Amino acid sequence: MAGLYGQLDNEDYLVGGHAACAGCGAALGLKLALKALNGKCIVVNASGCMTLLGVYPLNPLKVPWIHSAIENAGATATGVCRALKKQGRENSVHVLVYAGDGATYDIGLQSLSSAIERGEDFVYVCYNNEAFGNTGMQKSAATPRGAITSTSPKGKVEEKKNIEKIISAHGCYTATASVSHPFDFVRKVQKAAEINGPAFINLLTPCTTGWKYEAKDTIEVGRKAVDSGYWELYEIVKGEKTVTVKPQKETKLADYLKMQKRFTGENEE
Repeated sequence: MAGLYGQLDNEDYLVGGHAACAGCGAALGLKLALKALNGKCIVVNASGCMTLLGVYPLNPLKVPWIHSAIENAGATATGVCRALKKQGRENSVHVLVYAGDGATYDIGLQSLSSAIERGEDFVYVCYNNEAFGNTGMQKSAATPRGAITSTSPKGKVEEKKNIEKIISAHGCYTATASVSHPFDFVRKVQKAAEINGPAFINLLTPCTTGWKYEAKDTIEVGRKAVDSGYWELYEIVKGEKTVTVKPQKETKLADYLKMQKRFTGENEE
């Protein structure tokens, strides 16, 4: 679908009253993505934290929303893409997959890889809170080394999976983003939507309950992640990587880590 790039709708397509945590970075990310697409989309949501947005019969979204199992968001998006094409609507409606890191790095990687390999036309945003947040904050392949989770109570010993390298190897548009830098994220969503084929954005969504910081500090935690160099903001187009936001040198990695009790041991039960 053409014509969105550089425009931004004033309307909100995710309204208040949802059941996500106060200060939820993932909810903010979805709100921004819907605004970037002017609400002209169908959302495919794999099981995860964002499943909690709507509690039947209520739903805070003003756009069509499909809840899929955690492992098959890519397959569900394929079905939606094919149905739109059959109806002749593929140029008027975007397919937005919004799935957590557990459903992306781990359980749903096979489905995602297959959908990208087939060239399905969707925008896939991984809302990355670096753990399986909805089921008790178990470690995922996105959890950084040293982080305390319910399944790594002394700190994770493995390194993070380089999901961007895996996805970009498919040849599709690949980018990183953070809810702390909304204009960068919105620009990437709109750019991804203009592509005829799959596009992937790994969005850092700080988690107040899992990372153990005050709900009011979500944006500041995200900023420190970027400014310290922990979370690099870039995009990969046709194999070429371009940094889109330069980190602020005066912010140290320790400044980012010390805001979260998941690295100090203070959040152990």
